[in-house]
Amino acid sequence: MASTLNPVKRHREHCRHVRALMSDYLDGELPPPDTRTVKRHVRWCPNCRRMLKNLTDTVRALHALGLDPTTTDGPGA
Repeated sequence: MASTLNPVKRHREHCRHVRALMSDYLDGELPPPDTRTVKRHVRWCPNCRRMLKNLTDTVRALHALGLDPTTTDGPGA
């Protein structure tokens, strides 16, 4: 079905796919083929590159505060 989509819709679908992988990418939990997919995509997609940078900055900020962004416990939990 993806091959019948116009280029803009195909790009949007690829962005959705890559964005779904970003958290695991940052955690180093993706298999090599998916890691390559994310790296390749963010090289040429400014929106996804910006999203990955924002996620990276957020994770770094949480670590700097001594928080673990991978836990599901919020304040007061």
